[in-house]
Amino acid sequence: MAIEHSHGKARPTLPRSSDLADVPATAGEPSGNRDERGRMLPGNQIARGKGWKVAVSKMLGPAAQDPEAAKVAEDAWRLFAAAVREMPSDGSTVRGLLALRARHEALAGFWHAKAGELGLTSDAGIAAADQALKHGTRAERLAVTALDVATKLAKKPKPLERDAYAQAMAEIEAEKRSGAT
Repeated sequence: MAIEHSHGKARPTLPRSSDLADVPATAGEPSGNRDERGRMLPGNQIARGKGWKVAVSKMLGPAAQDPEAAKVAEDAWRLFAAAVREMPSDGSTVRGLLALRARHEALAGFWHAKAGELGLTSDAGIAAADQALKHGTRAERLAVTALDVATKLAKKPKPLERDAYAQAMAEIEAEKRSGAT
């Protein structure tokens, strides 16, 4: 990621669209954990990753009692889900950055709308527009960082995932080979 100096601060430069790698298309088919009628089969993996989903939803603020805060949280979840679909990698680091980005984008939209309600030339409207600008700026920086991290993680080879049985069998085979020589 290139860094430029602007107004006395180091800032990441936005990537050019020609610099971005193509994101592979995702399959729109339902998971293979369903029967012919679409019902979940025993032993399905649909709840896998529930922990990060709970953590991300807390970052987005879904338990808000205030109707305006609940609307911001709902918008943030939609923005988050859309952003995850666009990334070449969706590891926990990327999801955390995207959750923050979505929250700031939703708050920027809220404050832009509030500034319009209050009147753009009134003191309250100007203060709301300033809040929108701050959240928008933070969202832009997080967007660049998330894309950069996701691109780097997508190029990194993924470790093999093994269950405990397969790992134990591999260790037994390795012991047999070392004992046989």
